[in-house]
Amino acid sequence: MTAVLAALGPRAQALTLHFWPANISVRAKPGQIINRTFNLTLSGKSAATRYKARIEDWWRSADNSSTFYAAPGTLGRSCGNWCSVNPIEAEVKPGEKLTVRVSLRVPDDAQPGGYWAALTLDEVPDPTAPKPAGVGMILRGSVAMGIFVEVPDAKRSARLTAIKVVGDRVSVTVCNDGNMPLRINPTFEFYRPGEEKAAAKVELPGEPLLPEPNSTCEFGGRLPPPTELPSGKYRIRVIVDAGLDYLMGAEKTLDITRTEPGKSPVTSDQ
Repeated sequence: MTAVLAALGPRAQALTLHFWPANISVRAKPGQIINRTFNLTLSGKSAATRYKARIEDWWRSADNSSTFYAAPGTLGRSCGNWCSVNPIEAEVKPGEKLTVRVSLRVPDDAQPGGYWAALTLDEVPDPTAPKPAGVGMILRGSVAMGIFVEVPDAKRSARLTAIKVVGDRVSVTVCNDGNMPLRINPTFEFYRPGEEKAAAKVELPGEPLLPEPNSTCEFGGRLPPPTELPSGKYRIRVIVDAGLDYLMGAEKTLDITRTEPGKSPVTSDQ
C-alpha cells in the first residue's frame, strides 16, 4: 500500500499501555494468505489485565469527528470476514507483552480495490476479582488498530470540494473518487491581500478518507492565535497530500473575523 493510514488508537483507555504496529497494511492477490502480529504491553505500574480480541468494521462520520464500529461484513469493502485472530482472549501482566496473531485470507473472487476492518482489544473484567463495596464506576479500556488490504489493481483518486472557516476552525472537504482508503494530509496557508509571503500556516496530521460509506469528509483544525492571524480578508491556499502521484491544491478568499472570549463565533464561507 502506497500510504500508511493513521491508527485508530484507544477507544476508551483507563490503563497506560503501548501497542505496535500502528496498523496492518498489506497488498495481496485473491486467494493469498497473509499473517501478521499485533503487540501490546502494559506499563510496570498497571495491574494484570485480561483482553479479548475481535474483528470489527469501522468508518468515519462525514465531519470526521467520530468513528463508528459494527459487525464484520457491514460495509461492502469490509475485510473483516477474511480475518481470524489468535488468541481470542488472554491475560497480560505488567511489563509483559501480549502478541495477537492475525491471519487474513483474501477470497478467490475478491475484486480490485481497497478493503479494511479493525482489530479491537477490549479489557474484560476478571470474574474472580472481589467486587468493590458501595457505589462506584469502573473504566474499561479498549484499543483498535486498522487493517487495510489492497487487491491490485486499485483505483486511487480524490478531489477537493470546499474550503471554509467557521469560528476559529479552518477546514477542507475532500471526496474519495476511487476504491482505496487514502491518507489525507492538508496544509493551509494564509496570505494577506497583495502579499506573496504567508502570514500564517496550519499543518494537520494525516487522517483516513474511506471510499464508503462517507466518501466525502471534512478535515480541519484550529486557526493560529489572533495575534498571529488577526481579523481581516485572507487568500487561503490549501495543499493536500493524499498519497497520490500529485498534490492537490485550491485557493479561496475569505473574511476571517476573530471572536473575543464569550462571544459567538463568526462563519465565513463565501
